[in-house]
Amino acid sequence: MSAEHNSSLNHNGNEGEGQILKDLKGVFYPQRVAIIGASANPAKIGFQILQNVIEAGFTGEILPVNPKEEVILGQKTYPTVQDIPGQIDLAVIAIPAKMVVSTMRDCARKGIKNISIITSGFSEVGNKAEEDQIKQIADENGIAVLGPNTLGIVYTPSHLNASFGPKSVLPGKIAFISQSGALAIALMGWTVMEKIGLAALINLGNKVDVEERNLIEYFNNDSNVDVVVIYMEGLKNGQDFLKTAIKKPVVVLKVGRSRRGAKAAASHTGSLAGSDGIYDAVFRQMGMLRADTFTEAFNWSRTLSLPRPKGRDAVIITNGGGIGVFATDECEAAGIALLDDPAWLEEKFRSTMPDFGSTKNPIDITGQGHGDQYSRAARVAFMEDRIHTAIILYCETAVTDPLAIAKALAAEYDASGRQKPFIVTMVGGGRSREALLYLNERQIPAFGAVDEAVSALKALYSWKDISVRPKDNPVVEPPPAEALSIIEKVKAEGRTVLMEHEARQVMQACGVPTPRSAFVGSIEQALKQAEGMYPLAMKIASPDIVHKTDVGGVVLNIKTPEELKEKYERMMGNIARIQPQAKLLGVNLVQMVQGIECIVGMSRDAQFGPVVMFGLGGVFVEALKDVSFRVVPFGPVEAARLIQEIKSRKILDGFRGMKAHKESIIQTLCAVQKLSSVVKEVDINPLVSNQEGSFAVDARIIL
Repeated sequence: MSAEHNSSLNHNGNEGEGQILKDLKGVFYPQRVAIIGASANPAKIGFQILQNVIEAGFTGEILPVNPKEEVILGQKTYPTVQDIPGQIDLAVIAIPAKMVVSTMRDCARKGIKNISIITSGFSEVGNKAEEDQIKQIADENGIAVLGPNTLGIVYTPSHLNASFGPKSVLPGKIAFISQSGALAIALMGWTVMEKIGLAALINLGNKVDVEERNLIEYFNNDSNVDVVVIYMEGLKNGQDFLKTAIKKPVVVLKVGRSRRGAKAAASHTGSLAGSDGIYDAVFRQMGMLRADTFTEAFNWSRTLSLPRPKGRDAVIITNGGGIGVFATDECEAAGIALLDDPAWLEEKFRSTMPDFGSTKNPIDITGQGHGDQYSRAARVAFMEDRIHTAIILYCETAVTDPLAIAKALAAEYDASGRQKPFIVTMVGGGRSREALLYLNERQIPAFGAVDEAVSALKALYSWKDISVRPKDNPVVEPPPAEALSIIEKVKAEGRTVLMEHEARQVMQACGVPTPRSAFVGSIEQALKQAEGMYPLAMKIASPDIVHKTDVGGVVLNIKTPEELKEKYERMMGNIARIQPQAKLLGVNLVQMVQGIECIVGMSRDAQFGPVVMFGLGGVFVEALKDVSFRVVPFGPVEAARLIQEIKSRKILDGFRGMKAHKESIIQTLCAVQKLSSVVKEVDINPLVSNQEGSFAVDARIIL
């Protein structure tokens, strides 16, 4: 995808398809900005936005629009947008809701291609009709619209603060996209307090036009942005979001995990919250990182702005043994390897510490470690190629100066050219806090707790793995003709649930491996078909019997022809007595298979469409809910990752002498997708897997 296309969108957020493409460059690099609804009243939002644009140091032309004023804050003011001479790159609308649609038409006639609608009072309060008119005007005229009901836009590289949020935003490399305006305002203040810099802050509001995908793909090619952080309550178009190209780290804080939270999120913006488990799967499938808290999201994003590690070996440098042990435990839990070569570490680090210091990793320069000792130890860590990541720990003492140490570390990191990841933890009081802020302001991630620091570093390692992982090229094949024929026959009979033998035939047609089986209508046929199939299971086939076991319609582990004949006659007699009106079509004979029981399912999510589930069967799925998901389409590479996500995955590698056949599980996960366009639900339970293969013993299909 080219840079030019990456900054453009059509009315579905897609490229091409003949629609007018919309260019987002004018949102972030406008030369002339019109503020429609600018006010001379300091209590009005129109005043606050104009003041922010001026005080942020915007170097382009500022064009207030207000029919009652001639000058506001020293800026010449125009009665209408039509009265402004020349081209306008960005219009910010902050007027009553009833005037927005007509003003949009004025902007369209003026040829404005980027509009931010601050005004609220649309779909969030049930006024969807006027919001739809805004969308229609935008699409017909190739206008990119942010909002309505938005806080506005902040983009520090162009000194643009077209928002009614705080005036001061520190420059940085993080783009923050928020679905909540109030939260964005609060976090703007918090980032300033923590000395965390932002490249951009965009509040999406009601997302009538510009959505997360459009902004992520714009920032993909923005050299001013290293990381994108998203606060998300829900999506308007989940299937379109799945098409987002991810080229830089994206950290998502998705709220609405609980049922009440999901309901609150949906009512807040009118977006569908969707199933949280499916959102989890979507983020993993797309290569996004999901954070649980705001602090975690911004901790991760700061570390994700660092260079990627060139290897796995980290070194811890500390002035305290206890905090070093704590960090070691955290690193092991996070899967971060510590360089383990005592002789080499002794050679490289001995000169950086007193005789009683320790060169084992963690490198303990002792409680007497001043700026000079930290500087020398950090220099080794930064310059030696065998060390891929440096973790610096400091416990505040009366004889050391944390700010001096912070300055020494920053100087060494700059001198090294910032070639590798480097994080700092400083534990102490006000002096340590001052030192942390000093480092944060210089884009060196500094934390007040070891666990936060290691969690952030883990995110960087996770992104490194994501960025180099094999790519899938999923292509979902259409349902085979044989499967469609069976499905059409069921529909013609007025049924929505396939019988067992029909479901098995559909599975076989799609390429799902099944055990040997037969559908028979008499004992004579049963005895003939059962040859070489023992031990087997026998199950009644009837459209009138839903719960087969309740009527004695399931018999397992039949080992001989004599037993088959006896059990067949007993089953038919019992059912004739218990449910005499049931239409009996025959029985299904299925060869018994030993192995690890798994479950594969496919259903339709309201937000993302067809979704495939995998987990272990039996108690694991019923009690532990140990399942994971992927959204259709996906290929064998993603299917293999899906298998590895369940908590009980070790059982697949060997349990009680049985080992799962992962290749055939992957085959099944890919094969069921062929039915995604024609069925509502598929449930293969169990899929029994052993060293020889995997077999769909039972399947349920709902149309």
